[in-house]
This record gives sequence, structure tokens and C-alpha cells, in this order.
Amino acid sequence: METYNKFRFLIILIALFITSCDKSEAQIDSQDGKGNNPGITNEGYVRSAQTGVANVVVTDGTNFAVTDKDGKYILPYNTSASLIYLSSPAGYTVPVENSVPKFWINIRNVADRKAINFELIKSPASDQNHYFIAVGDPQVRNTKELNLLKPILSEMANNIDKNKLNPVHLMVVGDIVFDTPNMHDESKMYFSVLKQPVYYAIGNHDHLKTTTTSILNDRTSDSTYIRHYGPTYYSFNKGQVHYIALDNILFEGGPDTKYSVGFTQEQLDWVKKDLSYVSKDKALVVMFHAPSMSRFQESYGNSADLHKLLAGYANVHLLSGHTHYNSVMDNGAGIIEHMVGAACGGFWEGPVCLDGTNLGYKVFKVNGTEIQWEYRDYLNPDDQFSVFKPGEARPDLAPASNELLVNVWDWDTNWKVSYSEDNGKTYKVMPRYNEQNRVYDPLSLTYFGIKGDNTVPGRTWIGASKTDHIFTMIPSEGVSKVIIKAESRFKTYIKEVVL
Repeated sequence: METYNKFRFLIILIALFITSCDKSEAQIDSQDGKGNNPGITNEGYVRSAQTGVANVVVTDGTNFAVTDKDGKYILPYNTSASLIYLSSPAGYTVPVENSVPKFWINIRNVADRKAINFELIKSPASDQNHYFIAVGDPQVRNTKELNLLKPILSEMANNIDKNKLNPVHLMVVGDIVFDTPNMHDESKMYFSVLKQPVYYAIGNHDHLKTTTTSILNDRTSDSTYIRHYGPTYYSFNKGQVHYIALDNILFEGGPDTKYSVGFTQEQLDWVKKDLSYVSKDKALVVMFHAPSMSRFQESYGNSADLHKLLAGYANVHLLSGHTHYNSVMDNGAGIIEHMVGAACGGFWEGPVCLDGTNLGYKVFKVNGTEIQWEYRDYLNPDDQFSVFKPGEARPDLAPASNELLVNVWDWDTNWKVSYSEDNGKTYKVMPRYNEQNRVYDPLSLTYFGIKGDNTVPGRTWIGASKTDHIFTMIPSEGVSKVIIKAESRFKTYIKEVVL
């Protein structure tokens, strides 16, 4: 009888334990409304060469933790989280697999949630001075288009080596592929030949297509991107710069692949928390796909809410793409946005972007919190503008053929563009077709025409875009040479044009 009672007591204890477990699991959502359960945790260590690294920020996309002196972190269990990832600290890098930095772990593949560990690699030299390269939409559909990207990447590799751009990382602003999720593996392989870490953002064409239209698709159509590249919003640090990548495509999908531009409140809340660990004396570089501001449009969704969170830092630069033209916007309040011309230009249908910018990429040089930049034409690295001589044949919608046109690809309001008709003795300011009077680049019109005119057979939705960085002058009678001088914030470019 005594044995029976002991056995019965043991059974009751086991039943009570199982019931309590069931209750704790069931009460996760109700405890704080965000799926967190402080009683269940995800834990691990951040180490470098088997030594714990302190003060590393770790997140699950909602919650944050900071590693202690031994490198340990503890996060509450979050039912909505599939990844745990760190904001790699300055002075360290992370392992790279097939071009992708592995600062993230898919916890659904983890057997022991008490041992979700990260490995950092101590940088061999200081990263206070470093470089990064911004790449606009590669947007490849197939291997043929990847092979068109290949020479751009090859020139980039030569540039990194020849000009000793070290340390350097890449930032790809989205639309890695063109509704072709099967191309991600091959794309990563092409980028991996650079032997540099490549940080990616998600674009509208990186979302999975859906048959129905629903705002709920925004939470599921990024699954392939996440599997290949990790979280759709994250951060990392190099020297005195805090880098952030975000997702500003609100994807609804359906037959017309509907989407809008904006940041979810969940994401803005995450940015606010992330920045709480970053002192105001640091510089910020924030990457996302669609522009958040420009000289052509008043507003872009709720982008102003993001801009408010970025205020007050030492230097703030934004990176975007999406439009397939190149533009730089300085808002005069401490934020500069670089809308980087697409690597694919006009969807691989010509040698220029839709605004006439030659195919290439953008190189940034970082010295502490100071940042300099220069667009790089991969075929003619010394060029910063294209010239159209008067008298040459032009499409009907281009400016008049008696004008000498200069398309300054990376122009912003701090540039000075002038010309000389007396062999450089004197220069005159060159008038610009401004925001209210934008014009087409002649070469862009030649290759892409206007949407709907079938200049690109079978792809009638492609068309040239008007731009506000074309300058014009009419040479004086009898002048046989004009010298163009374009002065950026950092450098002067001069070209002689023989008429």
C-alpha cells in the first residue's frame, strides 16, 4: 500500500508539471502582448577566439539584450521570432558564407535554446577608416543577365585590389533578383568572387509572388529572402559608423504584385531601440530599397517618421535604389540620401540607367565619422558625366540638337558645373534643367524610348526617365572647343569637348 501511494504521488507530480508547462506555453501571448514569456529564454554566448565579447547587442527583431563580461546574453522567448542576430561591434567581422555575413541564426533549426552561440572574428587592423560600396538593383532573371553583371563585379574586384580599398564591404540596396527566387544561389556565388562581405536589403522583386492580394502577404512573402540573407532589418558597426538595413516595401502581392513604400511600426520601434545603444557622436548609414526622399516628390509613405529617429547624429547617409536612376538628395537638415543607379541600368536592355547614368556603382570612403563618395562608371572609371555635342542626331523628345548637354550623374546641390569657351581662361555657370523642368537623356531615350512605345520589344513597360541633372549651353558662333568643369564636394573633373 505504501508503495502504491508513493507511485500515485509521483504520477500526480508529473501531471502537475505537464499542466504547468502547458499553461506557460498558452500564456505566452497574454503576458506582455508581444509573444514574450520571461519564464522561457533563448540564451547563448558571443565569443571571439573562445573568449567572450562584452557589450554586444543581440536581438530577435523585437527584444534586445547586451552581452555581459563573459559574452553571455539572455532574450525572452518570443513566439513571433524565427531568427536571433547580433549587431556586430566595431573592430570585428563575422563569418561569411557565399558572400552573406552570418550574423544571424535560425532558431527553428536549433536543438538547444540555451546554446545559441555566435562567433566574431577580430579585425586584423583598425576599421576606423574603411570603405563601402553601394550597388543598385542587379535584378537578374537568369544566368544570361548574371553574366552581364559579371564584368561590373570583375572591375569592382580590380578596383578594390588596385586602390587598396581595405577594409571594405558591399551594400546591395535590393531587387537582387527579378521575381526569380531560383536565382538567389547563383547570384550569391557571383558576388562571392569579390571575397568581401555583402550586406543585402530586400526589394519588391525579392518578395515571393502571390495569387491573391493581401497586406498579410508582407509577413510571409519574404521567406525566401530570409532563408538566403537573414533578417530583413538589422544593424552592424564599423569604426565610428553604425549601419542599419531596413525593409520599406509593404508588399500585398496578387496579380499586379501590389506594394507601397513605408516602414512598419514594428520596424520603427526596433530602430528606436537599436539606436538607443548608439551614441549621438556616431555616423549612421541606413540602407533600404525604395527612396525615402527626393527632389521630385514631397513624401514617401511614413519615411519622415524614420528621419526623425535619425536626427542629431554626427553624419547621416541613406542608401536606396528602386528607380533605376541615380540621384543625390541633401535635405539641408543633416541627412543625405543616395539613390544609387541600378547595376542593371534599364533592366539589362542598354548600357545606361533610365536617366542616362552609365552602369556602375558607388564607392564611399569613411574616415571616422566623415564620409566621402564617388560614382564609378565601370567602363570609364574617370568619367563623372556624359556629353552630347550639338548637331548630333537625337530622339525627338530630347532637348534641341543645337544645345551642348552634360549629364552629371551624381550631381547634388553642392556641385558647381561650368564651361569655358576661351581655353580655360574664364568659366561661366552652366544652366541646369531643374526639378520643374526635367528632361530626357538622349542615350536613355535611344535605348528605352517611352513607356508603351515598344522600343524594347515585348517589354513595353520600360521607358526612359526624366532627370534634373542635365546641364545645357549653346556654343558661341565660331567656337571649336568647350571645356566642361564639374566640381563636386571632394574633387574637380574637367573634360575638353571638341565641336
